[in-house]
Amino acid sequence: MLFFNNKHKYLTIVSIFALSLGIAQAEEGPRHRSGLKPKEKSPLKESLLDQANLPKEPARASVSNKKKTGAGGKAELPIPCEAQHSVETYVQMTSTYEPQADSMGGVYFLSDLRETPQVFYLAQPNEWPNQISFFSEGVVSYQLGPKENHLLFSTQNGGNEQYEIYLLKLKTRQLEHLIGSATERVESYFWGPNEDWVVFTSNRRNGVDFDLYRTDLVSRKETLLTELQGLNQITDVSPDGQLIAIHQYRSITDSDVLVFDQTKGKLNNLTLGLGKSSNRSGLFSANSKSVYIISDFKSDRAQLILLPLADPGQAQVLTHEKGEVEAVKCDKNRKHLIYITNLDGYGVFSGTDILSNGFFDKPFLVPQDKNAVLSSPTFSKPNQELEFFFARSSPVNPSAIWQWKSGRKIAWTQPNKGLIDSKCFSDSQLIKYPSFDGLEIPAFLFLPKAFNAEKRPVPFVIYSHGGPEAQYRPSFSKIFQYFLQRGFGVLAPNIRGSSGYGKTYVGLDDYKKRMDSIKDVLEGAKWLVKNGYTLPNKLGIFGGSYGGFVVLRSIQEGSDLFAAASESVGITDFVTFLKNTKPYRRALREVEYGPLSDEDFLKSVSPMTYLNKIKTPLLIFHGANDPRVPVKETEQLVQTLQEKKIPVDFKIFADEGHGNTKLRNILEQARMMVYFFEKHFGETNKKGSP
Repeated sequence: MLFFNNKHKYLTIVSIFALSLGIAQAEEGPRHRSGLKPKEKSPLKESLLDQANLPKEPARASVSNKKKTGAGGKAELPIPCEAQHSVETYVQMTSTYEPQADSMGGVYFLSDLRETPQVFYLAQPNEWPNQISFFSEGVVSYQLGPKENHLLFSTQNGGNEQYEIYLLKLKTRQLEHLIGSATERVESYFWGPNEDWVVFTSNRRNGVDFDLYRTDLVSRKETLLTELQGLNQITDVSPDGQLIAIHQYRSITDSDVLVFDQTKGKLNNLTLGLGKSSNRSGLFSANSKSVYIISDFKSDRAQLILLPLADPGQAQVLTHEKGEVEAVKCDKNRKHLIYITNLDGYGVFSGTDILSNGFFDKPFLVPQDKNAVLSSPTFSKPNQELEFFFARSSPVNPSAIWQWKSGRKIAWTQPNKGLIDSKCFSDSQLIKYPSFDGLEIPAFLFLPKAFNAEKRPVPFVIYSHGGPEAQYRPSFSKIFQYFLQRGFGVLAPNIRGSSGYGKTYVGLDDYKKRMDSIKDVLEGAKWLVKNGYTLPNKLGIFGGSYGGFVVLRSIQEGSDLFAAASESVGITDFVTFLKNTKPYRRALREVEYGPLSDEDFLKSVSPMTYLNKIKTPLLIFHGANDPRVPVKETEQLVQTLQEKKIPVDFKIFADEGHGNTKLRNILEQARMMVYFFEKHFGETNKKGSP
């Protein structure tokens, strides 16, 4: 599970402690549809950390639909780097991401400009955007129709991840519920080429398997096209509307690309003959006779491959990148293609013209930026197909929307303008450190501005990402930069089991190799101390979901290394976790952690088994409606710690799920965590206020 960054591409995961979320609007109004009532707070004795001991919260900045201006209507100048900013200032920094271009030259995108993420639109660069969606629970994903008459949105209720789909008519701004209910999860959806029907996958049949359905926009008739097994996501519809590409996921190293023929009612597994391998991102060629997939069946790191539908065994490997190809996108006419390579965590574009049969023709220029994460290319203006929008983020730049036009980059959104100058932020260094068995662990090292001049140990925090088949990417993190402003350093390791480094590396922590990944974290802590970056009494660790498990096991196995720890929505007992997680997730997680039939092993690696080893001050967060790691995981941990008289602070958010999406809760968690670490590091007298 990703803690601060991107959604997991294969499991449709939202961020956990989403400090990339930003400026608030107002308190929530009525929901579009009635949903689940948020659970009441846990009856456990709640921590007073967020009450009596927490510094008074500064007044929240007001928000209007006008650009920020100073006296005389002039744009405010960035505050000098010497100024100390509150954590609220950092949390309210906005980001813009997931662009989708229209044919008029404008662009839709998601942004955390409000209390929850919403869709906005820009017709010209750097104007104040028009807000398109107004969901009280925010937008999880959206899709512009091929004819540009409608938008589809997915949203949820209180973090329950029972995604439902809404339809917006762009001309009339009429919004209506289209697909889904509180008793099912709509996993994916995709427009038909004429915008008169939508296909989607849902687990409404049995709560476990995601079948393929079609909804007609005129009659509103829903049709079950075919029953499927397991987790299935629609990735494309052929230009003629006849074929539907589906990604069937079993694990990060075992997945297939299926094609359903609507005319024949036939389902074909295109990658069945490739053996056990990761195959995804099915995308049809212009003539609908071939499919692009991203696969690792011929290499350790995934590459772009072309499969002819008539003979999938004649697969053609199109790329030979050093990194892993992670995404592919075509223009509307399928004459131009951009694929993205994950190279050591950075996102790198490559562009090529393509023939109607799908083969590469000649390359075209794309933005070259090897120190950032480029994502979400989206072509605009059919008569000028080489114009496209994309998102860019780096450790010192919040995610922003850019346009590539006439061989140059044009900024369309500047989320940080007028707030804190990017020059005030600290960039990362890509480093590697040796683990217990000699394996080199890639990590991103952040040092506060004063470190190079003073060359003395500083407070440090290690960030453990979730997943575990995820990856820390060098994109912008508000909480990282706030820590750095306060004089902290940050280490973000991609321990064994992380994605982005090939199928061998991602499998190094599977099942009974679980504790090897914890050793990687402990070796990272020792590396920081050995190299003079920090001291054990000034070293902390935080993370969420699987990263929460990593935090707990790290302070149990290395209690002498850490002065404080914070975890969010973490797994505390693999047996209770697997029994209580949503049924559609259980088989997916057993592949990674081990089967429920092996309870002895699962108990042997669970934090609940070793609570007497916890000596490190601990702060815990959880959402009451979490469908992935149920809140019982935190409740049983806190209750047992309290019974054993082991100090623990915790906070359960009644209206959240697997991580916070509402600004007020993001801010509360950020303030609590920062204050907690500073208190235990003895850093509370620093200039400024958390």
